[in-house]
Amino acid sequence: MIFDANEPILIIGNAPITEDISAAVETYARVVRFNFCAGMPRHLDRKCTDLWLSGRGRQAHKLVHSHLDIDAQQLQSVVVTDPTPNPLTQRCFCLLGRQGSLDHGEALVTKFAPAHSKTRITALARKQLLTELLSLGQPECKPKWPSSGTQAIAHFVATGAPVHITGFGFQGWKRHPWLLEQRYVAKLQEQGKLSYLC
Repeated sequence: MIFDANEPILIIGNAPITEDISAAVETYARVVRFNFCAGMPRHLDRKCTDLWLSGRGRQAHKLVHSHLDIDAQQLQSVVVTDPTPNPLTQRCFCLLGRQGSLDHGEALVTKFAPAHSKTRITALARKQLLTELLSLGQPECKPKWPSSGTQAIAHFVATGAPVHITGFGFQGWKRHPWLLEQRYVAKLQEQGKLSYLC
């Protein structure tokens, strides 16, 4: 499927959404979701054209061994949001038993993207986005990298297509700069590059 660059893109975060948005989701040609997709409750629909997955740690390991209730026929792209790891470092993590640092990106790609476009976020892209976020103020703690949701927002805004988002609560793992990510999204909204669904 070839997407129209001028068509709006819907990015659905994993924060709780109580209203029924299933009808609205179906109006988008391109729908982006993350990891376990908030359990895919019926009121959020099953449509997913772009699946963004964390590549490291226990969540990634669980994803490798789990079933995601998405419509595989509509899936077009899978993105692993962790850069390709250093094999030597990974071997050390394995020997030390540091499960939270182990990379499962290749297993995820094998599972979810055998017939689809697949890519990994580069270390440079992730670092550039973090630098941009840090220019917006002081983070609550020392961040390691931006969340998958903010990485996806930055990626799709850069395409020039209209971006709509929902399900973003700007909270979770303590090593993401949530306050700065919220400011970043507000800035994009002010610039007319992004809007909230409903």
